[in-house]
Amino acid sequence: MIYPVLETERLLLRQLTPHDAEDLFEYFSLDEVMEYYDLDTFKTLEDAQNIITYFNNEFEKGKGFRWALELKSEKKVIGTCGYHNWYPEHFRAEIGYELNPKFWKKSYMKEAILPILIYGFESMRLHRIDAFTDPANIASEKLLHSLNFKDEGILRDYFFEKGKFVDAKIFGLINE
Repeated sequence: MIYPVLETERLLLRQLTPHDAEDLFEYFSLDEVMEYYDLDTFKTLEDAQNIITYFNNEFEKGKGFRWALELKSEKKVIGTCGYHNWYPEHFRAEIGYELNPKFWKKSYMKEAILPILIYGFESMRLHRIDAFTDPANIASEKLLHSLNFKDEGILRDYFFEKGKFVDAKIFGLINE
């Protein structure tokens, strides 16, 4: 399968490459980015290289897609977004994303997610897209609401992250 390339006004959404490790490390090494992420804050460039390998292996196994969000004007990766926990037999996948804080509150993630949603519904034949957030992550909740995801409740102690159980707020978007 060929990795899909998507484009928006300001972003090129493409497959991650080893050359993107420094850009990813720049923000994955920040506690503020990793606060709601299920991984520890990156300590080395090798951590960034490993996540690129992981995301690309998931694509090769047919389990999902994780696009690099490349800012066209700077040819710099400012975040990633994509699908994981893809269950084609159930026409469902989960979306996940993160963004370099230098680019927060500038609508980059909404701009990136819109074509990814279209790709999911049209090309992946998804009927439902799930998103999980930490109940304290208000910015992510606002983003999902702006994309018409519906709040479906809180799953208590749903994930075990960083040595403890954490609640998850579940959101769903149905292709109607």
